Amino acid sequence: MSILAEKFKLRRKELNLSQKELCDGICGQSQLSKIERGTFMPSAEMLFQFARRLDVPLDYFFNEHIELKSNITNFKQLATKLLEDRNYNDLEYLYQLEQEKTKKLSSEDRTYLNWVKAIIDFYKYDNKNSAIANLESSLQVLSPNSMVHLKILNTLSNFYSLVNRDDDYEKNYLILRQAYDNKDLGHQEYLFGYIRVRYNHAHYLISKKRNFDAIQEALETIDICKKWQTTYQLAPLLIIVGNAGEKLLSIEERKNYYLEAKEICKLFDNELMLMKINEYLQNFDKDIH
Repeated sequence: MSILAEKFKLRRKELNLSQKELCDGICGQSQLSKIERGTFMPSAEMLFQFARRLDVPLDYFFNEHIELKSNITNFKQLATKLLEDRNYNDLEYLYQLEQEKTKKLSSEDRTYLNWVKAIIDFYKYDNKNSAIANLESSLQVLSPNSMVHLKILNTLSNFYSLVNRDDDYEKNYLILRQAYDNKDLGHQEYLFGYIRVRYNHAHYLISKKRNFDAIQEALETIDICKKWQTTYQLAPLLIIVGNAGEKLLSIEERKNYYLEAKEICKLFDNELMLMKINEYLQNFDKDIH
């Protein structure tokens, strides 16, 4: 299905419009049905009329990077920081406040909130099965071109790995890699998402004692960071190489990876990670002496 067809159908459903209501006075319902199936391209005039009725810019239909203004933008910004800090108590508090508001939400915003709820259920309340089932259901109704779709896929991969559903994890990881192969990594959110997926995969490989594969995955991802000139997840990736290389790299090689990660952490005042790195380095000194 084309981006045009998919976004047409998604936006119509967000506004709770039937095909008959949307096409009234613009075209026949059969033509709209064909547009949503991707078998008919509307004229410029017809598309302009639909854009006005759907309250979107024309570019919205053709550019997957253009998204409508979210009604939970502030919550998303706060949630991103709380998720990074794994602060599920404050996240749940903000989530509950958002749930109490009566403003109208798009289907993507509702799914984003559902995603946050699943993370809280999984990590705070240990409701692992219900959290996984929740996200699996969300994927069935969500546009694969939406950003939250990728977030859910990535979170599901983490959940699968933590409950030892290895076959489901491997399948999901391949779907994620294929999804990002079709994305423009020049778009920062896609780039960061892709790096996060591969970082998580390196972690998974270590948990399965596949240290050589973990090092390879981490090094390839480090090259991606350097190619796109970003330090996002770079320090944790360097630490993965150091940790996974216990029997594969020399002490000096491992130490250099930790030292490089340490410099990055100093740059961004990441005290918690600095403490971990210093602990690793102290162990090296003990081994040497």
